Amino acid sequence: MKKLLIASSTLALSLALVSCSGGSEPAPATTPSEAPAASAAPVESSASTSASKPADESGVKEYAFATGMTFGKVATSGKPSPELDAFLDAAGEDAGDAYEDDFTFWTVTIDNREGHAEAFPYEFRAYDKDGSEYIFKRTLDLVEAVQEQLPDAPDATEDSPEWKAYEKRFDLYEAAFESESVVANPGALKKFTVVTGDDLPEEFMRMSIDLGGLVGEAEVITLEDANSQGYPMDF
Repeated sequence: MKKLLIASSTLALSLALVSCSGGSEPAPATTPSEAPAASAAPVESSASTSASKPADESGVKEYAFATGMTFGKVATSGKPSPELDAFLDAAGEDAGDAYEDDFTFWTVTIDNREGHAEAFPYEFRAYDKDGSEYIFKRTLDLVEAVQEQLPDAPDATEDSPEWKAYEKRFDLYEAAFESESVVANPGALKKFTVVTGDDLPEEFMRMSIDLGGLVGEAEVITLEDANSQGYPMDF
């Protein structure tokens, strides 16, 4: 099996994101806002997905998924939240370098307005034409993995520069953890960011997403196939 690591040389970290989350679900950091209900539609599965057709002139590609009454979209473009960005920048400073070129972020939108259980992008898997596997993890796992690799609290007094620097970085960690500890509760429509350190191919032949908890996994298909199968795409 392909090595399931997000490796960051500039941060001097090896982030084993596949196992670090332990399968537990985060508590929501914020209460999702009310959203109008999506129309019900029959859901069928698709055996394969080709990532060759861009959704717009920028080259960003967009796909869809559904399981039960939980629907969603995946866009091949994304960026970390301001809180996560600040935390990773601080971690990069600890290592004397930056991180930007080490990770790829994609956007996952979950439409849980008709769903019955909380959902979040626990894990996103993609496969190229040779069957090689590429894994995206939720950014909460990245926050936790980075924090575990950083130095512990210094053996210094609380008024020392070393302690104050550690305290500042820990505050950034807490803010990043809170910002990424979100789920799409029933009735909610939410956007998430997923992350990988893998070098990605130009084309994927199949993709799937695990929405965690009671929602489970879904095949990721083209928007054309999703529309033909009657997925609600009004988000």
